Amino acid sequence: MFETSDLNTIKTLLINKPESVVFLEVDDNSISKRFKDIKELALEKKIKIEIKKFKNPKIKINLFFKPSEPKNIEFLEKILETKEDIIILLLDHITDPNNLGSILRTSLGGLVDAVVVPKSRACHLTKSVREVSKGSSELIPFVIVPNLKRITEMLKLRGFLIYGAEGSKKSKSIYDTDFSKKVGLIIGSENTGIQETLKSKCDKMIKIPISDKLESLNAAIATSVIVFEINRQRTN
Repeated sequence: MFETSDLNTIKTLLINKPESVVFLEVDDNSISKRFKDIKELALEKKIKIEIKKFKNPKIKINLFFKPSEPKNIEFLEKILETKEDIIILLLDHITDPNNLGSILRTSLGGLVDAVVVPKSRACHLTKSVREVSKGSSELIPFVIVPNLKRITEMLKLRGFLIYGAEGSKKSKSIYDTDFSKKVGLIIGSENTGIQETLKSKCDKMIKIPISDKLESLNAAIATSVIVFEINRQRTN
């Protein structure tokens, strides 16, 4: 069981996944409208509420919930059957919890259907990741697989185009790239980028045009820019 005092996470879980919530602790003396709104939402969702005097004066509310579990390849295969305009994000050895947490938050907001990571040499759903994601880690499917290369092969067989994000001169600008079909987007690690074995599976290498004064964007920011460009194209 996990706990959180973050208001964004609490509201996200109460609205979108109340079945995961065990109970809510609140300081009944708080006059904050936002706390009162959350309490009313919890009552509406029939969540158990306990009144508590917190030792830490900065904490006025706390939610206990059952954390989501990582998914497997079989779960991913079911997702692939759900719709046509699907976006699968593949993270090639992202190891920084802050980056991963931010990527999960972006992915939820940007309508990504699943985030896929390798079993080894990659950050998974740690406490830090869940905190940074502001509840997104509990809602978006997080799939752990033995090998990303095999997943790209599976996606290609199902009609996906695989895009690798890399800021080289040969890469095509995301603003000149057609993202209308099924998208498999690979984001490389913070230090080494995309593995050569994965690059060989990419249909297109893409980049975000940035100032020559800046070498690159970090993985979380790059993911955000690309994912929302995909959405922009699909809604225009």
